[in-house]
Amino acid sequence: MSQHSTTLFVGIDAHQESLSVAVLVGDADEPEPVRKIPNEPRSIRRHFGRLMERGAVRAVYEAGCLGFHLQRQLRSLGVGCEVAAPSLIPTKPGDRRKTDRLDSRRLARLLRSGELTFVVPPTPEHEALRTLTRTREAFQQDLVRVRHRITKFLLTRGLHFRDGSNWTLKYMRWVKSLELPVADDRLTLDFLLSQLELREQSVAELDKRIELRAQQPDCAEAVTTLRAFRGFDTVAATAVYAELGDVRRFPSGSKVAGYTGLDDVERSSDGKGGRIGISRSGNKRLRRLLVEAAQHYRRTRTYAGTRLRRRREQSSPKAIAIARKAERRLGAKYGRLAATKHTNVAKAAVARELAGFLWAALHPDVQA
Repeated sequence: MSQHSTTLFVGIDAHQESLSVAVLVGDADEPEPVRKIPNEPRSIRRHFGRLMERGAVRAVYEAGCLGFHLQRQLRSLGVGCEVAAPSLIPTKPGDRRKTDRLDSRRLARLLRSGELTFVVPPTPEHEALRTLTRTREAFQQDLVRVRHRITKFLLTRGLHFRDGSNWTLKYMRWVKSLELPVADDRLTLDFLLSQLELREQSVAELDKRIELRAQQPDCAEAVTTLRAFRGFDTVAATAVYAELGDVRRFPSGSKVAGYTGLDDVERSSDGKGGRIGISRSGNKRLRRLLVEAAQHYRRTRTYAGTRLRRRREQSSPKAIAIARKAERRLGAKYGRLAATKHTNVAKAAVARELAGFLWAALHPDVQA
């Protein structure tokens, strides 16, 4: 008898209001007809209860806007549910059809064949921390958008600040002192300035909450370790920890680079071709944080500034030793690459290697 004979492989195409459920029984060639059920606890409990009466149930759905709530609900019912990484789901280049029915059937087949890569689910507490840092990122993006609206509005009126950098105190005094001849323009500018102030207050309030959260026992040690590296203050270090999670799930630093989408993509055949860039298939928020931090390694430094020294006062000797090693190596690498290649290439390469240093600093079994 086949090992799959008593197992039901369930592919779920999940949406806010409904779930399209495809069931592939054992070694059957085709899934059963897809059923659409309401995405609410009572219907889910009733439907999967009937499936469990027929045998062991393994289910999967794509990671997305529903998060991990559905997975936790199914696991509480005794269903072995996993969440698949969307960017790593195998696809046929020539098949461009996409419906809820086809997606759920495809997930069921791939689950049975073992071709899916699963997402490691965070704990509810870690997921809440991740949501907090992502909310701060969203409000920071809103702040940048409002600033762009103000500069573009002034530019259309022929007004351009030429006495220094934008968004300094001097710049803000200049903007507020402008006399616009048309009354509606004054109303528009006042409204944009009020929105700017609201966004700045929101970001400042979120920064305070993140700094308080970073002092909690579950993340204080990791944040302190990350703060030993250049480019990571408390907010950035907390965001990195929130996206990275427990580094013990990665067997090496190169796997962390792959998780961020900073790993190389190679296309070659018959000795032709080569590397064409980074995959961009991983956690884009963590990738952005690492690339931003990589800009702090534009030159090799043998000293630490005042703020960095203060941050390192609370770090462990292991974290400081690895951070100093990263300074020397990454600074030299950035300079060597930037001399012959575009700076974006240098930043990506440094960020990829920085991910390995962070993994080594955070992993309890790795020595300095």
